[in-house]
Amino acid sequence: MTASTVDAGPAGGGPDATPPEERGRLTVADRVVERVAGYAAAQVDGAAAAPRRLLGIPVGEARADAEAAVRATVDGRVATVAATIAVAWPQSVRRVTEALRARVREDVRRITDVEVAHVDVDVVDFATATAAAPARRVQ
Repeated sequence: MTASTVDAGPAGGGPDATPPEERGRLTVADRVVERVAGYAAAQVDGAAAAPRRLLGIPVGEARADAEAAVRATVDGRVATVAATIAVAWPQSVRRVTEALRARVREDVRRITDVEVAHVDVDVVDFATATAAAPARRVQ
């Protein structure tokens, strides 16, 4: 009778007992990078989620408390990201987009270990502060 044994490595055989190259492969889906990048974009001062559009016509308002619309393509450990945002009036579009690119690159790398090679930012609207609507009263 023949038996094969596999060296479990150090005593205890924990998850670090097997060398990394023998553990398997980790694939980060496009959607994961999109969610991380969308949340990162929402954290940038002066950036807001762009208003939804229906047949090219804006429907609703820019939403500072929502994730930006983001598309990502991951190829191995490198991603490209495209974000559609609104910029808060009167913020500098250049400053906001530079901060957004830096934040997206940093957060995606830190959370997913995927490098972002390129971030396209499409600014489609300016978000203005709107006065709170008066509460409705029943008479």
